[in-house]
Formats: sequence, structure tokens, C-alpha cells
Amino acid sequence: MPATEMVVTVAAFAALALTAIHLLRLMTTAILHRTVRRAIERDPAMAESLLGRLSAPRGSGGGDDRTAVLLIATGVAIVVACLIIGEPDLVHYGIAGAVFPLIIGTALWVRDYVVRRGDDAGAR
Repeated sequence: MPATEMVVTVAAFAALALTAIHLLRLMTTAILHRTVRRAIERDPAMAESLLGRLSAPRGSGGGDDRTAVLLIATGVAIVVACLIIGEPDLVHYGIAGAVFPLIIGTALWVRDYVVRRGDDAGAR
């Protein structure tokens, strides 16, 4: 498969995946709005507590530490794969490509560490 066809195939798949994700989010929002509307129609007093729970801030699902670990693991996997293949040109470009996720992952990890350390110091 030529490289141009591969790029077009990957771009088309990514566009379809992003479209599906956004349509699912839109459906979820529509269902939530319908539920809130029905709750307000049935019992406005109960709807206030429902709206209070919906507008309450949510805790993060995992934060930057999981993203950092994934980015660092991706960077390390790219480097290891290029070293296993062993072609000098590929190793050079592979390591250059792995630098980006390694740097971003490390920055997120350091940021998460500093934020947690600041929260621990503030709790004392």
C-alpha cells in the first residue's frame, strides 16, 4: 500500500471515529436534557436537588498522571521498536519522533507531582 493511500485511510478512519464520539456525546446531552425537563415537569422541588447534583463539580477521572504515564510509555515503546528494527535511518527518525511524547509526558508528570505536593502542604 502506497504511503499516500495509507495516510488517506488513517485520516478517514480518524474522522469517522471523531464523528462517532461527538455524536455519542450529543446523544448523551440530549438524553440528560430530556431527563431534566421531565423532572422539572413532574416535581419542581425535586428538580432543584437534581440540578444541584448535576452542577456540582466532579472529581477528575484520573488526571494528568495517567496521561503522563501513557505518553512516556508510548515514547519508550517507539524507541525500543526502532532499536529492535535496527536500521540507522529509522532509529534516528524514531528517536526524534519519540522525543515529543517523552517531553510532554515528563512535563505532565512533574506538573502533577508539584500540584499534589502543593495540595499536601496546604492540607497541613
